[in-house]
Amino acid sequence: MDFVPQDNKTIAEMLKVTGVSSLEEFFHDIPKDLIIEKLDLPPGLSEPDLLQLMEGISKKNKIYSNSFLGAGCYYHYIPSLVNFVISRSEFYTSYTPYQAEASQGYLQAIYEYQTIISRLTQMDVANASMYDGSTALAEAAVMSSLITNKKTIVLLDGIHPEYIEVVKTYCWGQNINIKLAKENTLIAQLDEDVAAVLFQSPNFFGDIEDISDLVKNIKDVSPSCLVIQIMTDPTCLGILKPPGSMGIDIFVSEGQSFGIHPSFGGPGLGIFTARQKYLRKMPGRLVGKTKEINGSREGFILTLQAREQHIRREKASSNICTNQALCALAALTYLLAMGETGLKEIALQNLQKVHYLKQKLSKVPGYTILNQKPTYNEFIVKCPNINSLIVECKKHDLLPPLEISKYYPDMQNIALVCVTEMNSKNSINRFISAAQKALENNMEGRSS
Repeated sequence: MDFVPQDNKTIAEMLKVTGVSSLEEFFHDIPKDLIIEKLDLPPGLSEPDLLQLMEGISKKNKIYSNSFLGAGCYYHYIPSLVNFVISRSEFYTSYTPYQAEASQGYLQAIYEYQTIISRLTQMDVANASMYDGSTALAEAAVMSSLITNKKTIVLLDGIHPEYIEVVKTYCWGQNINIKLAKENTLIAQLDEDVAAVLFQSPNFFGDIEDISDLVKNIKDVSPSCLVIQIMTDPTCLGILKPPGSMGIDIFVSEGQSFGIHPSFGGPGLGIFTARQKYLRKMPGRLVGKTKEINGSREGFILTLQAREQHIRREKASSNICTNQALCALAALTYLLAMGETGLKEIALQNLQKVHYLKQKLSKVPGYTILNQKPTYNEFIVKCPNINSLIVECKKHDLLPPLEISKYYPDMQNIALVCVTEMNSKNSINRFISAAQKALENNMEGRSS
């Protein structure tokens, strides 16, 4: 972000107008022991010299030619139209649209975003108020407890570990109990106090679950139990059946894959959808369309804001305070630019390219694909030596896959590999070369 400092004359005029004697008086509420008297900075530079210095520092960043890292944040193609639209000043400088008469453009954009998400997922309603996928899942867990008046939720194995931690934090504050279940123990853990079952598909390991069977099995045992699905990469909806067609009660997702740059891990976009009958329990904000009292012109307003800033605290379902408007606009623009055909093509490329890599990698001695189910753009593989694989990937100018043991200490030498439409055949073949070289290095190390 560009910064232009104020000169002494401008500062003096500002102090005169505001009636404040000094800049220090502006910050008199800050305790003196927290104020830094003098920063340890070198002498000031001219603007050209400063820009040259910063450019030199930026060259320390390593930009890889291709990425095989996913795990919740993905490199997808972003049409130029997306950055063009969200860079318009009326959008990127806009504040929360409390005043409908002054915010019709943004309110309409959010309304259209809600509409396109509902159509994509075939869920009845969608909001535009979640920070990211993890908080969306946590809010869904709390919402299920409010709907059912029950205080236990079950998390099915395969949910992103970081998402689980966020859910635990939210539920701790709401006195909601958490059970962790594997696929073969899930049904046995369902009882009268379970509000919802939460699961991820495609899951953290890339597996695509049989959602229809899962929902049926849960509802047969506990009809009042809600079923909540989370996704970390919703581009798969280009080819997979939408959650609304398979009996899901609440569907949430991380929307970063829809036109938002990975950057340094953010920002994210929490997609949140639900059945019509749960509309009034949804957290955050929804934008609605209405008409004039005396007239026929249509307009857009914030409505059904079930959070503590707008209604009595004891009746609030959430205190989340965002609409992620700029990120939602990016997702809307991305989906409009791609269309149904484009999203399907991206999903097919993700599916086909990851299948190609799995086939090639399984033929390299020492590498074993561990997934037992179909996968979407991610899979786990047992490696001879994952540290050697990571080193070789970097030598081949490839961002390495995730070392699973960072989340699961007992899963040593296992990599979570991600492939999207951005991975060329050449980059996939270079990954295979890196895997082969890592194997050779490992064998040489053993022999010596």
